[in-house]
Amino acid sequence: MSEPQKLHPISYFNGIINAIKQNIVVFIIFVIFQLKDFDYTNPESYLWIGIVFVFFLISYISQIVGIMNTRYWIEDNYFILTTGIFNKKRKELNIKRIQSVDMTQGVVNQIIGGVDLQIKTPSDGIVLSVISKKQGEYLERYIDQLQTELKTEMAQKSSTEQNGNRNHDIEGNMEDIAEGRLDEVQNSDSKLNQKNKRIPIYQMNFKESLFMAMTSGAIGVTLAALVPIYGAVRELIPWSKLNHEISQWVQIVSVSVLIIILLVLILAYIIGTIITMIRFYGFSVMLENEQLKIEYGLFNKKKVTVPTKRLQAVVEHQSYIRRLFGYTAIHFIITSDFENKKIEDDDNDSGSVSILPFIKRDKAYQIIQNLVPDLSYQQVNEGMPFSGFHRHFLIPSIIVIAMAGIGCYFWNQLLLLFTIITVVFIGLFVIKGYLYVKHAGFKMTEEQITIQNFELLKRNIYYFKAHHIIGFDTWQHSLLKRNNLNNFSFIVAKGVGAQSINLKYARSEDANKLKSWYLRGENDEGL
Repeated sequence: MSEPQKLHPISYFNGIINAIKQNIVVFIIFVIFQLKDFDYTNPESYLWIGIVFVFFLISYISQIVGIMNTRYWIEDNYFILTTGIFNKKRKELNIKRIQSVDMTQGVVNQIIGGVDLQIKTPSDGIVLSVISKKQGEYLERYIDQLQTELKTEMAQKSSTEQNGNRNHDIEGNMEDIAEGRLDEVQNSDSKLNQKNKRIPIYQMNFKESLFMAMTSGAIGVTLAALVPIYGAVRELIPWSKLNHEISQWVQIVSVSVLIIILLVLILAYIIGTIITMIRFYGFSVMLENEQLKIEYGLFNKKKVTVPTKRLQAVVEHQSYIRRLFGYTAIHFIITSDFENKKIEDDDNDSGSVSILPFIKRDKAYQIIQNLVPDLSYQQVNEGMPFSGFHRHFLIPSIIVIAMAGIGCYFWNQLLLLFTIITVVFIGLFVIKGYLYVKHAGFKMTEEQITIQNFELLKRNIYYFKAHHIIGFDTWQHSLLKRNNLNNFSFIVAKGVGAQSINLKYARSEDANKLKSWYLRGENDEGL
């Protein structure tokens, strides 16, 4: 890899696709406004086609020029990338600092045998689009090999220095010293080889994938939407006032429409289930050299590397439906200083990576306890002040009632439908408020904090260390102050930004103690 390498020839085909994407708006305008009046016998009618083609050609030529002038190679333990014609750009990444090598393979890339390769360090990164899959796998193995060799050299150097100090301080048999040094080097080599082995952590089977997709919440929304619509339609139409023939005809039509709506909703649910299964197809997690290697996807295959050193927090997301069956999902919040604009849906950029998307809760905590042993997965002290109960649903309920009132003003014949929808939403808000007051809470130790809060349809539990907190915020208005309530949030790094982890309507004394703990490292075992 010491010689400059070109991108794979399939990159030119990928350039055509990118050029089409860049000019899709122009193409749509042509189809909508010109195609219906297009006169194939008039040469002037081909003017629009020529304009579209020129835009496409300019875009494609720029793609070709960029591909032709892109070179990459490895030299003196640096990964080097050069781009540009007149304004040459050169980027170098230290092999030692490379934390992840990720590959994304969409449908088109699977057909042509290409991948988008991302190489990331803590503060920078490189994207190669597109190279062949073999090139990508070779680069991943080669970089891993170089990193292993560098670690071996560092271990040997450290061992040599330690033995040199021993020779300086202790007079002994040189053969024994040499033998001892050899043992240390052999031990370090064996440790490195052991680290580089891929250890299977988790593999989602077909049954789990299907169950995960089916419990995504779509079925509940489908049934909840169907029942009030059917009841409202039956009440809106005055069947008795219509003559018998029209009444029969209208009933047949309305029933047919409802059946069609039902079929559409069921079809949408089935399609959503299939899409979810396709997205997480073959989901597997491997541990290699303190890095998690995640592979998943059928049409859009992804290989994601998650360095555990960048871990900021462990998060459990558990919907109420999955909680009934004892399943949950585990996500890692990680940092990423490199914002990737070339590849969409980059988990590392978003900062939330799904490690265990669907798994039994007991098994999940056994796995993450081994993956992140320095965190304590403790239960929170549940219970929030009851004086904050009505605040969880009061304002949202007023907004829903106001919107329903506006709807009834313009469509008074839909009064029953708006009433049912309003009652359902207010009921969900009340349930969420009850769960929040009953089960939300936190647990603080000397070095860690655990927070449990609730959203409309799921529970969240956050585990994170004190040294990963980058900010603490509290806010309250006069009414909260009068009731001795306060809102607080911890801020941790996430992706290229940050995330707030909050609890609403907590006791003011708890918020003040947490603020003191954050600012001065104070600890209260009673919390």
